[in-house]
Amino acid sequence: MALFKRLMLGLALLMSFSVVASAQSPNSRINLLVMSDDADPDTVPRNNRIFNRVQLQLSEYLNTRGFQVYDETSLALGITQTARVRRRDAELIEIARAVSTPVDAMVVYQIYASARRAVAADIRFPEIRIAGRVLNVRSGQFIAAFEVGGFQLPALPNPCSAECLLETVGTHSRLLAADLGAAIAQKLEGFARPSGGAAAVGKDGIVLGGGAGAGGAAPVAAGGDGCNSLPTDFVIQLRDFTATEVDRVESEFVRWGCYRAHRATQMTSTSADFFYTTSADSARLTRNFRLMLELVGLNGQVTFSGNRLVVSKVATR
Repeated sequence: MALFKRLMLGLALLMSFSVVASAQSPNSRINLLVMSDDADPDTVPRNNRIFNRVQLQLSEYLNTRGFQVYDETSLALGITQTARVRRRDAELIEIARAVSTPVDAMVVYQIYASARRAVAADIRFPEIRIAGRVLNVRSGQFIAAFEVGGFQLPALPNPCSAECLLETVGTHSRLLAADLGAAIAQKLEGFARPSGGAAAVGKDGIVLGGGAGAGGAAPVAAGGDGCNSLPTDFVIQLRDFTATEVDRVESEFVRWGCYRAHRATQMTSTSADFFYTTSADSARLTRNFRLMLELVGLNGQVTFSGNRLVVSKVATR
């Protein structure tokens, strides 16, 4: 009877995993928040007409590439002043972590726009540069950076009013925003793409990393197995386990699909803390821990918040 239950648990895990992996495109597992860093007084401020065109084009391009792009104003409404301008990195990160929707990465960009006057004639040339970078919201890890602009643009009409300048620069900025979006999408896809072989399935139905062995570092599984989320660092805390049980749990979680790396940060006689890097999402990670406890015959509770997962053993007489 116990063997039958173990087989059914393993089959349920495998079927659930297969449905998720086949139903979603790789990029749809990554939630993005596009934000502007306009703390530098030389940058185009938030809610400027040029800013709006860049924001919309960049968000639209990433959305068409399959990423889940969320609107900052909608998410932050009610928890912060959405009309603030000249915001620094620290404020942007706090907002991305505070919103209720789990955000994997924030795409932060800066717009520099000016007009250069020719030396020998009354001719002005627009100069535009957009710099973007991507940060992992949970861990703060730097993911990618790219910059577009810096080349010669057509001269401005003469005369060119403030309205003319905004429209002309806005048109060029929109084209540059599409180029920036293409570069960021490629970098995100490359960063999230697994590099190992195909996934294997263990006897209990838990999806293993390609070529993994118990207690060893497993290469991550190939694309199509659901390991398409951004690599994320989690803090795994084991509470009230013996040293033997900790070793047993550790030998299991290094074999799971999407595993990247881990290291112990604290060890006592009854607890252990690990820094665990995986490209699996939090739902899959917590589910694997719950199933693993039952499969190895340990009683415990699994709680998760932010990037911290706590596994507490429930002792019985």
